[in-house]
Amino acid sequence: MKSALMFGAAAVLVAAGCGYHAPYMGSGPSLSNQGVEVRMAGVRCYVNRGADPLTDATDEDQAGLELKLQVNNTSDQIAEVAEGQIRLAETDMPAAQPAMPRQSKVISVLPGETKQVRLAFMPQGVPDCRHSFALELADTVEMAGSQLDLSPITFEGKN
Repeated sequence: MKSALMFGAAAVLVAAGCGYHAPYMGSGPSLSNQGVEVRMAGVRCYVNRGADPLTDATDEDQAGLELKLQVNNTSDQIAEVAEGQIRLAETDMPAAQPAMPRQSKVISVLPGETKQVRLAFMPQGVPDCRHSFALELADTVEMAGSQLDLSPITFEGKN
């Protein structure tokens, strides 16, 4: 019975450690002149290790980032968020191509509404979570047929 309680407590602690947390040192929200705000609500960074646990190769390690964005629409029009247009750039390695999210749907945010958007990225050539990133939002939010001007959100990942 005692070992079952210890196992249960350990499982809860491990699950809690794998959740989203606030980004380490971020630039804050991005706000358009039309009243749409995009902010980081949480980040989860993890590293996929190679299949061989005793390998000497370090290039098998690949960081993955899961982001929770909060989109707040204070305007009187519907905002359309195109997930597939959002890019994650690794700012410590400017030659690396920005990563695209795994999903690519369009989300409608009604006037006065706040929605959370979950995105998953696998930036190529990023072996761990201790990097600086920029979430590029240009051309990602549209309102009444016009693209909104949103600045990038920069943050540092941690694990």
